[in-house]
Amino acid sequence: MNRQSGMTLIELMIAMTVLAVGLAGIMSIVIAALLSNGRNRTDTSATWLSVMIIQQMAEIPANQDKIFTITDCAGTVWRVNTAGATAPLNTGAALKGTNNPPMWVANDIDFNVAAAYGAAPGNGYGMLYVSCGTNGSAGIAYDVRWNVSKGVESTKTVIVGAKIRGAASTAAGGAEQNFYYSMPVQMKSVLGT
Repeated sequence: MNRQSGMTLIELMIAMTVLAVGLAGIMSIVIAALLSNGRNRTDTSATWLSVMIIQQMAEIPANQDKIFTITDCAGTVWRVNTAGATAPLNTGAALKGTNNPPMWVANDIDFNVAAAYGAAPGNGYGMLYVSCGTNGSAGIAYDVRWNVSKGVESTKTVIVGAKIRGAASTAAGGAEQNFYYSMPVQMKSVLGT
């Protein structure tokens, strides 16, 4: 009796098909993870920019209105103005306001309004900050805006928003739109004593 052991050609083809489908699924997961990692890096950079503005403003006494400068990786020098109007008024980037539901975003920077800070060195309440590229890549441009209002007893409320800047668009009154959807980072802080 001659018993042959091993796999037939059909069994081998079925095994290879199952392996190919499995590898294709794994590759799609790896590609999605790489894209997500790059996007998370840009979101972290927007957060870092907002924190940097607030930290440098915190080093100046709240009862003083000063202008300091920040230089981005493209070598552009931007002015940062710490002057604010007495609450409930404010100075700087446009806020969403109370007519934009939900109410908890009323004090967020409104990125649907076209940037009013202009070319460098800017008006002191916004900048187009270019980050440093990694591994020889070009830096990413961030639209960073802030709003300052003076509170009681030598305090200031600072709201800083940052997001990736995309190409200009006629939508939303000519405001800059992102080339992909990204939530702006919004940071709020009370400075002073």
